[in-house]
This record gives sequence, structure tokens and C-alpha cells, in this order.
Amino acid sequence: MNDQKRYDVIIIGGGFAGLIAARDLGEMGRNVLLLEARDRLGGRAHSQVFPGTDKVVELGGTWVMPHYMPEIGRELKRYGWELTGSEAGALEFRWQFGNADKASFPIAPDDRYALERALFQIGCDARRIDTTRPRDQQDLADLDISVADYLDRMDLPGSVYDLLAAFARIGAGAAVGDWSALMALSLVAAYDNSPYAWFASVTTRFRDGTGAAIKALSSHAGEIRLNAVVKSIVQTAENVTITIEGGDSFCATSAILAVPVPLWKSIDFSPPLMAEKRDAAVRGHAGRMGKLWVLAEGLQEGFSSFGAHTDLLLLQTEYRLGDKSLLVGFVSPPSTLDINDIDAVTQAVRHHAPEAKVISIFGHDWSTDTFAQGSWMVNPVGQLSAYASKLQKSEGRVFFAGTDIATRWIGWIDGAVETGRVAAEQADDFCRREQSL
Repeated sequence: MNDQKRYDVIIIGGGFAGLIAARDLGEMGRNVLLLEARDRLGGRAHSQVFPGTDKVVELGGTWVMPHYMPEIGRELKRYGWELTGSEAGALEFRWQFGNADKASFPIAPDDRYALERALFQIGCDARRIDTTRPRDQQDLADLDISVADYLDRMDLPGSVYDLLAAFARIGAGAAVGDWSALMALSLVAAYDNSPYAWFASVTTRFRDGTGAAIKALSSHAGEIRLNAVVKSIVQTAENVTITIEGGDSFCATSAILAVPVPLWKSIDFSPPLMAEKRDAAVRGHAGRMGKLWVLAEGLQEGFSSFGAHTDLLLLQTEYRLGDKSLLVGFVSPPSTLDINDIDAVTQAVRHHAPEAKVISIFGHDWSTDTFAQGSWMVNPVGQLSAYASKLQKSEGRVFFAGTDIATRWIGWIDGAVETGRVAAEQADDFCRREQSL
């Protein structure tokens, strides 16, 4: 039993949210312990060197756009982190929508009026959303339907429906029938109400990788314990006790839980979590994006290829390594492509680039990852408009963080930073009040 030392705050989860909270609390003068279940920090952000090369690639969370994302923008200025885009130069764009001419936009001229009408409606609906407030505090239940139902009620031509459904899937990693249009519209609202930005603005990432950012944050995060799988969180009138796998326990004035929502159900809470949190943990979410990297030869030019009914929803050149290309690919339901099956991946790559010869592949399956249970948060129908604020609400001495419960950028690194900052402020205020008694 390791309960001899009492902390002000124990933070559970060493992703961006937990590290931001730990850093901020340390700067507030708090004695902090951070517990991380993995053997590394970063959570669903994970930089690795592609095997056989010297190129660092992102297996998880990647994109940061400070123009739209003020939380990460402040961190970029603070640490001097630089951003970069694709290093492959100009890219040839290819459309895989059944059109014979892959270079041509896949919507016939007569159907582009319907596309304009749909984009206008999406923009109008997005403008109803205040991204500074939880969605259940606004009158938005009529938008909390599936993306499929939302598109269906526009009565669109098939080609327009396919294009918008593909745009939705690249933003979620989920089939359009499995997640909420309110979440999709919330992200459009976060993009300054621009449906086009959903697809076109995702272009910049950390030049030195998320790993460098995680390392910088961890150097100011106080005491850290890896391989610490939390089994129970017990609150009393005096403290909160966290017990990890193996039996060690730690005591604190308060705690911050900064892990993916589906993991809440693996922890024994006493007293139990409120019903809404339990429901969210059991339901999980629809995010099942597969992300993989492909080393290939035979490609003379860089390209970006996007398709509606292809196993690889998007395949794009990111780096040129001599006469070889390093491509990033995304797989979204309903596709069931196994990102670790090189033969299946090779066939999927050739659908986009028949001239490609696949040498090797590299990826991480977040859906089978014990400590992720899915890719980024993709809210199921009915959740945001019913109890989004309940997922954020503290319970006694326990506060909550993580991009899954963000207000503005749900599922993104910016959302993790937002919630980590807020939870740190809440925990510090709680400790101050406790100490004044």
C-alpha cells in the first residue's frame, strides 16, 4: 500500500488533457501525481518512426490549426512549436467516385445546384450552435439525428449525397448512420461555420511530431507513474483514494479523470458515477477510423485521392524518400479493411494508384487498443443534446477532462487542451476551498 504521501490532485490519464492539467496545477503550486496506464505518455497521440526509415509519422491525433483552435494556438506560442504541412510538394488530386476522369469533380453541372443548397443549409444549421456552451444548454435536439437522416431530409441527388457522406466519414471515422449530425455541425461551427473548411483546412501538424510536444509538457507535469492501470476511485468526506492494478493506492484532496469516456466503465467508482456518465461509458462511441502509413514505389508524382466507396477513404502522399513515397491512408466504416493485412492494403492502394508497388505498411488499431476503445470521440445520436454538460460535471472530489467531453473541439487535440485547463482550474479552486475550512 503506497498511501503514505498525500497529494493535492491525482490525475488519471497522460494524454494532452492530463498533461496540461498537471502542468497548470504545478504552476499553481499544487502537489500532483499523474497516473498513466500505458508504458508511454500521449494517449491517442502517438509519434513513431516508420520502420526502415528515419521519418517520424503520426499514428493517432495529428492536426492542429491555430487559426480555428485558440487553445492549442496559445500552447504553440508558449513553447515555440512550429507547424508544417505535407512535405511532398504539389499534389495531383484524384476523385474516386465512379467517374471515369479521376481529375474531374465528381458532381455533374446540373447537380451542383443541389450541392450548393446542401452546403448552404449546413452552414445555416451550424450557425445555430454556440460552440462556447454545451449543446444540451441550447435548443438543438432537432439536429441530434444521425448524419444519414440529416442528409436524407435534404433529398439530394445520389452523387451529392455520396460526396457529403464521404466528407462526413473523413471527419469522423464512422458510418453516417452511426453518429450525430449535431456533432458534425458543431465541428463545422468550430470551423467558423465553413463546411468547406471541414475538408480543406486540415493541413498543418507539429513539425517535430506530437511526441516532441508531449515531451515538453511532461517535463513540467510533476510526478508521473506509467503502467498504472486504475481499478477504483473511492471518495470519502476527507479525501479520494485511487487504487491501481497490483494493489498500490494513492490519496489526494481531489482527482482529475482524463481518459476516454469508454474507459470509465472499467473503473469501480464509490460512490457510483451519475447515470448519464454510466450510460455514455457503456454506449461508447462510433469513432473507428483506421489510419495507416504505406511505403511504396513506382509513383512519379505526389497525389491525394478521395473516394466514396473505396476501402481507403483517403490516400495521400506525405513524404518523398528518394524514389519511394510515404503515403498516409484512412479507413472508415462501413469499410472493414484490416490495416495490418498487407495484401488487402495493397489491393486498396492500387484502387487509388494502380502504378503503386507497396513495400511495407505501418499503423495502430485504436479500436482494439485496450486504453482507447476507438479512435477520437464521435458522439452517438441523442447524447449531446440530452446531457453533454453532465459528462463535464464534477462529482464530489472528482473532476473530468479529455477531448471526448470538450465543448468546442470535441475529439481534437485543441479539445483536450481546453478540458485540461478547465479541470485544473476547478481542482485548484476545490483544494483552496478545502484548505480554508
